[in-house]
Amino acid sequence: MSKNYEWYIKADMSKFAGKWVAIVDQKPVASGTDAKKVYEEAKAKFPDKKPSLAKVPTPDTLVLVGR
Repeated sequence: MSKNYEWYIKADMSKFAGKWVAIVDQKPVASGTDAKKVYEEAKAKFPDKKPSLAKVPTPDTLVLVGR
């Protein structure tokens, strides 16, 4: 599991609900409704890094986890 993912699952991302978020070094660096644009914005800001991309669920989204 990546450090960015570990950070994401514990972070309060409620202000990004329903949006895509690019994460670099455990910090959100870009967000929006278009995943490709969010990723490209993050790469432009941090060309030597590989951003993690996540869709932040809305409060009414049901997330099922299988084990």
